[in-house]
Parts: sequence; structure tokens; C-alpha cells
Amino acid sequence: MSLLLPIIFLLAAALIFVPLTKRYASTTVLGYLIAGLLLGSSISGLIEDTKLINQLLHFGMIAVMFFIGFAFRPLKLWGERRGILKNSGLQYFIITILLVGACFLLFDQVLHSLILGCALALSALILPQQLLQQKQQSNHKLEQATLATLQFQAFITVILIALFPLLEDTASTRHGIAYFAALIATISGLFLANRYLVRPIFRFLAHKKSLHLIPALSLFILLSVILIMDILNLHILIAAFLAGLLLAETEFKVEVERILEPFKDAATGLFFLAIGLGLSLTPLSQSPLLILGSIFALVLIKAVVIGVISYYQQRNAKLSTLFAINLAQSGEFSFILLKLAESENLLSAELLAPTFLIILGSMLFTPLLYALFNRKILPMLQKNKVAVADADIPQHPILIIGFGRFGQVIARALHAQGKNFNVIDSNQPDADFIELYGHHFIDADVTQIENLRATGIEYCKLLIIAIDDVEDSMNLARHLRLNYPDLTILVRARDRHHARLLNDLGISQIWRETYASALSMAQQALVETGLSKDEAQNFMMHFKQEDERLIQQHWNSNQQEIIKNHPSAIAELEYLFANTKTLILDRASNDQNTQSDAKSLNETS
Repeated sequence: MSLLLPIIFLLAAALIFVPLTKRYASTTVLGYLIAGLLLGSSISGLIEDTKLINQLLHFGMIAVMFFIGFAFRPLKLWGERRGILKNSGLQYFIITILLVGACFLLFDQVLHSLILGCALALSALILPQQLLQQKQQSNHKLEQATLATLQFQAFITVILIALFPLLEDTASTRHGIAYFAALIATISGLFLANRYLVRPIFRFLAHKKSLHLIPALSLFILLSVILIMDILNLHILIAAFLAGLLLAETEFKVEVERILEPFKDAATGLFFLAIGLGLSLTPLSQSPLLILGSIFALVLIKAVVIGVISYYQQRNAKLSTLFAINLAQSGEFSFILLKLAESENLLSAELLAPTFLIILGSMLFTPLLYALFNRKILPMLQKNKVAVADADIPQHPILIIGFGRFGQVIARALHAQGKNFNVIDSNQPDADFIELYGHHFIDADVTQIENLRATGIEYCKLLIIAIDDVEDSMNLARHLRLNYPDLTILVRARDRHHARLLNDLGISQIWRETYASALSMAQQALVETGLSKDEAQNFMMHFKQEDERLIQQHWNSNQQEIIKNHPSAIAELEYLFANTKTLILDRASNDQNTQSDAKSLNETS
């Protein structure tokens, strides 16, 4: 068969199934996998050329590792190492132990169990990010936690790739101290070359207005790193990772990223196509219960461990559950490590065939878990968040709905002006410290109407909607406009589309996120509570100056001292509340004293 015909089949299948999975499963990854599976020998048999499949897989693995390296942030990973080790590291360690134990019970082989457990404990890379984006659940906490975990797992993957040659039975140059010495020396040499050679070349191209040559330079760097690593007998996947990392560390990263972005999906998609082409459905027909049970066990073990550890750290049931669902599958890292183990003759093809089906099944299972979460689990979590009776809640005229990064800025500004308010939020259970300052916090679900009534909305004069979720915000705004038409409402909008939808409801006072918008909304809230526009503007100017001074104090403080005194975001917020009122009142007092002194001086003159 001509090489042109398989390529046409691959492109046609990708053009059909990738858009379908993106529409119905919110991801393109599964589309490439399904397209490859349908074209492979297990189903249609249109592409059975083993040599072609291996070449596509080899190129796809290089592309995936290159883009992983390009997205890798070593300095950020090092700066957040304590939190990452306490969360992501602990998760991976416990899951690995459980999976290694389960594999040992099945195969009674220590080496096989160790490799399988380490590989399956790793999560997918692209799938969770695509699901977060498409499901519009990419709030900052979940996104940061997911990216931090994936960065950590990328680092673990590179280490495991470097360690695999030590597990070979055959003698080679990739053994012992010399191997690691060569690896460390190469990495050090590449970073020196990046600083004293690669970056000057980029600057030279920019100076000569030849930025159109950046793609050629990027390809030159990639091929040069691969050649150097090949000469030193170091693995090509590590070379691809390092090449991506070197390009990301230049000041022209944005330009390189702009050039690479159109090829990213196609290059990584090629990897999943090759994986799908190589999958065999024979183990599924021979032992379907074992395969399905293994898929369920893998997802359950990972979801439970990740969810429990996340809840222990965050005390947020919704965030922890979604985080667990997001990372409960295996994916690219697992495929790469197991394919590498197969090429190194560490694992047999007969053992890997059912393992690959288990990984595929866990990935297919993830969108279903998302649907289950939104339809079943989330309503159950929300039922437990019911506000207390009206008589127990002070009837303050200001109500803030949502106490995240946006609502906290507004609350601090109101607090600094001596305005009392109620806050309702189900994701900040430790925020009840604000009651020490005359405010009231209600830990309840804001989307339930009975909770709004319990907060005293009938007596509310000013209501501020500062929640992040677009759908919840729209439902809440719609209900308030219909049932409380005279209520003054200030609403945070996530983006332009959200702002337009709110405007269509008749809401005119809308602020698009985030910090600058929160300051602007806080200023309007002060106007609504009786201050003149000039007074509110002058006050917010002082508030912003003091807030920046507090940030500068943190920047100038020792990092260990910050972590010790403010181990969580809520602890830091409590510190800000404790200092905001004093600082602002002192500043206002100083301003009054200054004005009084100036007035006395004028009278004396």
C-alpha cells in the first residue's frame, strides 16, 4: 500500500472524529485515539503497517515531550516545592504504592509491578486541561492545583525515563555513575549554551529584523539537542524535553509559542493516533470483566486518594471532588513510559496490551464522571450547604455573594469604611473570622433561593454578586431582577460575553474581573452607601496605596516567615482584615490632621 493512502485515511478519520469528541466530550484527545483505534488492525485493518505505526509513535512521543518541556516551569516548581510535595507528591506516592501492590497481587513480579504502578499513577496531561476549558470550570484554584500537579508529574516522568536504562539486563553505556555524570554534564552544558549562545542568536535576529527565521532557529536547536544527546547515548525523549525547555527560557518565548501553537494539537494528536493504531482489542474479548474491573479500580483508587488529600488541604468539597475527577485517569505519561519499557524489553507486549486498554478506558471514563458530577454529585454537595434561620443572622443592608479574590477586595474596602455587611459563600468555610469585626459570614450555597432569604435579602439595600461561575451568576441575577426589581445590584462579569448577558437582563452596573474591577466596584459600593463620588474615589486611592504597601511588606519579608505566619490564603486574608482598618483609619486621621493644620496655619497667617 502506498504511504499516501494511510496518511489520507488518518487525516479523514481525524477530521471526522476529533470535532465529534470535542463537541460531545469536550476534548480532542479522545477523537484522535478513537480514530486510530478504528483504522487499526483490531477493527477495520486499513492501516496495519507496523513500521509506519512505530515511526508515527516515535515522532509523536518526541513531539509530546517537546511541548511538555516548552510548558515546563522549573523555577515556579522549585518556588512552590513545599506545597507541591505536600499535595501532588503525597498523592503520587500513595497512589503508586497502592497500584504497585495491586499489580504485584496480579502478576507476582516485583519489577513489572513497580513499572506498571509508577506509570499508571501518572495522570493525563492534555485531557484535564481541555475539559477544564470546555466545561468552563477553570477557576483559578482548580486550574492552579491541576497545573501544579501536572508539572510535578512531568518532572517525575523525565526522572523515570532517565532511570529506565538502569533496569536493563543487558550491559550498555547507559549504566552506572558515568551515565548520570554524562546526563548532568549535558544538561548543564545546554543551559550554559542557552545563556551564552542561543539567547544572543535570538537577539541578533531581532536586531536584524529577521524574526521570520525564528522557526528555522527553533528547529535547529531541537535537532542539535537531539544529535548531542544521541552522540552521548542519552535518550531522545529527554533531548526533546530539554529542547522545549531551552526555547521556553528565552525572552522570545511568546514569539516562539505563537509560531508553535498551530502545530501543537496536530503534533500531539499524531501521538494519540499512533497509540490508537497500535491498540489491540483481543484482551477485551478474552477477559472483559478483568479489563472493566481494572478500569474502575484504577479510577476509583486515584480519585479517592486525590480527593481525600485535596479536601484535607482545602476543606472544599466541590473543588476537591472536581480536582479528583480531573486527574483520576492515566494518559500520555503512562503511554510514554510503558512504550519505553516495551522498547527496553522490560515489559512484554502481551502484558501491555490489556494495560493500554485500561489507560484508554480511564480516559474515556473521565467525561462521563464530569457529567455525573454536574448532575448528581454537585446537587448532593449543595444540599448540605443550607443557611441558618433568619433570626440568627444580623440584618445588614449590604450583602456580598461570593468571597473569592474579587469579593474579598470589596469586603476589605467596605470594612475599612466601617460598613457592616453579610457574606454568603460555600467555598470559604474558614472565613467566619470576619464576624470578629461586626460582619457576618454564612457558609451556604448561593444558588439556593432559600439561602438568600435566610441571609435577610428582604432587608438588603445593596447586593454585590462576586461569584466566578457564569451559569450560577446568570441564574442568580435573573432571579433577583424578577423578584427584587428595586434592589441595587453590582455584578462581577467573567468576560465580555457574560457582561452582555447581564446587560440583557437590565443590569447596568457590571464590572469585568478582576483586581482593578473589584476596586472600581468597591468604589461604587461606597457611593451607594452614602459617600460622594469624590470621597469614594479619594478613599479608594488611599486603600489601593495601603494595599500595595502591604504587598510590598510581604515581598520584603522572608519567605519562610510568610509561610509560617500565613500558611493559607484565608490566614493571609485574616491578616489583611486585621491591618486594613487600622491602616486606613490612621491614614484618614492623618489626612484630617493635615487639613486641620493647614487650615490653622492659614487662619494664623
